[in-house]
Amino acid sequence: MDENLTWKIIYIAAIFSLIVIGIVYFFISPSESPFFTEEKMEKIAEFKGTHVSGRKEGKKIWEFSAQEGWTTRDREITNLSQVVRGKIFRDGKLVVTDLFAPSAKAYQHSQIVEAFNPRAYLDLGKISNPESQDRREWTRMKADYYRYIPNEKRSEITGNVFLYKKDSTINAQKIMINNENKIADISDKIQLKRKDGTLRSDTLRYFSNEEKLEADGNVLINIAESGVKTRVKTSHASFFTDINKDMIIQGSVEVLQKTKLAIAQHGIYSQNKKELLLQGAVKAVFEKAKSLLKEESAQNLRSPEAKNILKEKTFLTADEIVLSTHSGDARAFGSVHVYQKGREAKSDSAIYNDKDETLALSGNVFMKKGKEWVSAKQVVVSVKDETFTAAGSVEAEFGL
Repeated sequence: MDENLTWKIIYIAAIFSLIVIGIVYFFISPSESPFFTEEKMEKIAEFKGTHVSGRKEGKKIWEFSAQEGWTTRDREITNLSQVVRGKIFRDGKLVVTDLFAPSAKAYQHSQIVEAFNPRAYLDLGKISNPESQDRREWTRMKADYYRYIPNEKRSEITGNVFLYKKDSTINAQKIMINNENKIADISDKIQLKRKDGTLRSDTLRYFSNEEKLEADGNVLINIAESGVKTRVKTSHASFFTDINKDMIIQGSVEVLQKTKLAIAQHGIYSQNKKELLLQGAVKAVFEKAKSLLKEESAQNLRSPEAKNILKEKTFLTADEIVLSTHSGDARAFGSVHVYQKGREAKSDSAIYNDKDETLALSGNVFMKKGKEWVSAKQVVVSVKDETFTAAGSVEAEFGL
């Protein structure tokens, strides 16, 4: 009886000791053991300093060199760190090359590839040759995140995206690429920079086969040439990566250049000629040097009563106006009418000299004198002095 009691006491003491040890371990052990993290439990294979690739139906989808990486237990995800010289393929053809990223993931079944804070070269252009070693033929990219979805033949680039090609740089927050048609839809805080200025818009679409871009919604173009700044507001602009090709501007065009403000239905900007052609119901107002054109001036120009509203300024209408983005000079053609403080003249054409602040009318020139129109060889309108001077009149030379 005493012997059994002794063993019972020993058993109870042992159990109590184990309970105490367990409680103590619970309180003093780290909440997350480095030996049993979720990541380590998921790992089936780890590798360092290796070259890995993914294939589907015998065709290579991607290949990366990485400092280290690991594969999940179900072999679904390959995680890579410090990726260098990465490549991504579509139908066996290279679409991304020289990819560098701190980390990347590749999914086995979907073949999706993700890269975080990547830098790479993308095949987005007609001239891009996958075999070319000249990376100037490619579009250079950097962003916060890149995702390639081969089954849907598209890519996603998001977060502080920069694309560099030829003489242009595009900055946005989101770019969706159709890899089959090679069309990129760009949105969110868009800014395009070229050597002649910048462009902002709500959306921007890039057609790589033509190397053409189309900007829509609140398009703002700032052109800077030889110290002359020209600002263009419109609803649509179509242009090319080759800045020597013309830019087509459409939809409620508004142009501000120094002391000139003009509106038109559409326009054509030529960086090569350094000219901006405005066409369709063109109206313009000319201010004296150092005078400020107020915001309501554009609204006044659009008014049917513009001539009366702007009677204290020099106001012009014509079929078209050509503005020099280099000198600030301008030329007007077709049914030219000039108004200034109750005075009026009309002609076939007119030339504005920005330095002298004068408009010289020529070709079938007429100047209104009272209720009569008087023919003249030329009329010079001074914006600075607010005068009309006619020369070669059938009656006489006179000034108003």
